[in-house]
Amino acid sequence: MARHDHVNKLIKQALGSAEITSRLEPKGTSIQDRKRPDGISYFPFKNGRCLAWDFTCPDTLARTHIKKSTSSEAGKAASRAEDGKLRKYRRLNADYYVVPIGIETLGSFGPHALDFIKDIGHRIVESTGEKKATSYLMQTIGMAIQRGNSSCILETVFDTRKLDEVYYL
Repeated sequence: MARHDHVNKLIKQALGSAEITSRLEPKGTSIQDRKRPDGISYFPFKNGRCLAWDFTCPDTLARTHIKKSTSSEAGKAASRAEDGKLRKYRRLNADYYVVPIGIETLGSFGPHALDFIKDIGHRIVESTGEKKATSYLMQTIGMAIQRGNSSCILETVFDTRKLDEVYYL
């Protein structure tokens, strides 16, 4: 959950840098099925519709992905996860510009995530003049994913002192 929340906060912060007001965990976006994306924008983002995004971070090395051979092709697990998010939020398409953001635990971006991050980076460049905004955003998200990975690993170790031997060269 920490990785998920951290990346969503980074996306919200990036949208703010691009002068796009947004909200995390909005209520009431879909009265019919009560599905709730991770965030929405308050003003039209694209094609006259407000943005609705939902982030997911599939574990590339999970048994289910290995069986489906998604672990052998970079970005395939993220792409499948994004497709699932599009199906999940299909009812929101009439009112929102829905963007699934799939980034694998090993760092590969899904196609929607990559396009979205590039779009936000471009908007930040226009707003602030910082030419490396897209690169910084991708690196920051990548670091959040890696921190989440290390937290997951450390949570499985009962005595972390046993890992100290890694640092003895």
